[in-house]
Amino acid sequence: MIKTKGDFFMGIKELIKKDIDNLRVDELIIISEQIKLLKKTKPSCVRAISLEEIRQMTKTSKSTWSEDVIKERRERG
Repeated sequence: MIKTKGDFFMGIKELIKKDIDNLRVDELIIISEQIKLLKKTKPSCVRAISLEEIRQMTKTSKSTWSEDVIKERRERG
C-alpha cells in the first residue's frame, strides 16, 4: 500500500502524541516552550495580492520590468 503525504504527516502526529503522553511535567514544560518558539519563527499568513492590485501598483512604474529582468539575466550569464 502506498502512503500519501497526508498519511505520512498523520503518522508523525500520532507518534508525537504517544510520546507526549509518556512525558513528565518538567519535560512537557520544555516541549511547550519549544512550540512557542516555533510559532514565533513561523511566518505570518500574508494576504494574496490580486492581479488588479498588482496592475495598480506597477502602472506608475517608470521602468520596464521585462527589460530589467532580461538585463539582469544577461549579467548573470
